[in-house]
Amino acid sequence: MRVLACLLLLLAAPAAQAQMYKCTDGGKTRYSDKPITDCKNAEVKGKVNTYAGEAVAPSRPGRVSKETQEFDRKCANVRQEHAKLQRAPDSPEREQRIQDMRADYAACR
Repeated sequence: MRVLACLLLLLAAPAAQAQMYKCTDGGKTRYSDKPITDCKNAEVKGKVNTYAGEAVAPSRPGRVSKETQEFDRKCANVRQEHAKLQRAPDSPEREQRIQDMRADYAACR
């Protein structure tokens, strides 16, 4: 099991590399994760990200339907009531109300 875990870590190590910038100027060496603008003798170390993804439209439109607003409002009320019941002293009525709310509370997650 340890051998498998070590092998997985070794295989994942190249994916964790980041692009680094090295600047040697006036006998001093500086490293940065961003390009060093005032450096005359700069070099790039590590992989360069060449991915140029496509623009993605927002997943949620600007306007929210009334059904969604009502559902969100109901869930907020259920969460508030559930939180109050969690802080209330133990009683059979409290336990019964929590049991009754369980389905509504699960639907809001």
